[in-house]
Amino acid sequence: MRYHSQNHMEETRSPFDKQVLRWPQVHSKNMFGCPSYQANGNLFAFLVTNGIVITELSQANRDKLSGKHQTNSFQAGKRILKNWINVAVRKKTDLNKIVSFEQESYRSALEKSTRRS
Repeated sequence: MRYHSQNHMEETRSPFDKQVLRWPQVHSKNMFGCPSYQANGNLFAFLVTNGIVITELSQANRDKLSGKHQTNSFQAGKRILKNWINVAVRKKTDLNKIVSFEQESYRSALEKSTRRS
């Protein structure tokens, strides 16, 4: 199953990269066939066709995000990952509406790495 289409996400990827790759300890690499973003080695987001999957949100903020934007749990084949929220992103201006959630996921991913140390 293919999760990411570069053609559908060209308009979104560049501004998303400019936004998150300037945050300390963030690196991008391909995972699941998608551009993914890690903070100190911990996944916090990845791009899918017409959306961004945010992996490290609290339940309260997943609920808050779902109340404001079109979201779904991420589905990997038959497996549904309820803690990973897929946020619909149709145009680059949608990114500004979810940046605070991306930042929370980023901070949570960084925290994970300090707890392992």
